[in-house]
Amino acid sequence: MKNSMQESYLTKAARFEHGFLYEKNQGIGWYKAASLQVPGVHHGFSTREGGVTTGRKASLNLHWSKDGCEADVLENYRRFAQSAGIAYEDMVIVNHSHGANVIQVDRQSRGRGFTLPPLPFCDGLITNDPGVAVVTSHADCGAFFLYDPVNRAVGMAHAGWRGTLLKIGLVMAEAMGRAFGTEPEKLIAVAGPCICQKCFEVDESLGEAFVRAFEPAVKRPGRPGKAYVNLPLCAGIQFLQAGILPENITLMDACTYENPKMFYSHRRDKGETGSMAAFMQLV
Repeated sequence: MKNSMQESYLTKAARFEHGFLYEKNQGIGWYKAASLQVPGVHHGFSTREGGVTTGRKASLNLHWSKDGCEADVLENYRRFAQSAGIAYEDMVIVNHSHGANVIQVDRQSRGRGFTLPPLPFCDGLITNDPGVAVVTSHADCGAFFLYDPVNRAVGMAHAGWRGTLLKIGLVMAEAMGRAFGTEPEKLIAVAGPCICQKCFEVDESLGEAFVRAFEPAVKRPGRPGKAYVNLPLCAGIQFLQAGILPENITLMDACTYENPKMFYSHRRDKGETGSMAAFMQLV
């Protein structure tokens, strides 16, 4: 029999919002959450539509690499910013290491990872400064969006399986509490597109690690020695663990692996792929 905490998580998870809004602006597709379509904040998760990259990484590839397409990525980011309604020079991007380090940024951080040297290794960014747009990069890894409408602050995280297991969403909510006085019950939380459970097969031992961190329902059996892990549910549960109200949590439920037209996927494309990006900025 499940213990009361596990029952509580699943009962609360039944009150999560599910789904996304899709918009297209200047040829670029955007996934957004209805809960964040409110005055005071811009947000979005890009698709692979609307860029200049050609070949396997066509067309809005937003992954900096050394394969000769840096000029294309630069142009793609300029298009990304214009479509999003943010200034290119205002952006700062995580320097992700698949961990749970969260740092606070402000307008003095603008350009880091773009025109200026990257930030220290970090997978999460928080700010209460409308002069900076926080950006994360993704190709199966999830995007976590947090918005505090009371204290006017945002947080964004790149959440791969390691960051999810390390509970970067909870870490980020706690960091916003320390920095801005954010109360978790006032937060709006969203987990963006990522690889879904039926596409995310892992070793059984790793699956058990997710069970220990979250709840048995996040894992289902796979082939011998394997298991399938529900990363979106893990995201929602860690938001609950942070104290965020279930009715303030949205899971977009868009699988990056299953939709090659819209999304790059590291696993589907065996590492030969580009990246999407997500952003938030206070208005």
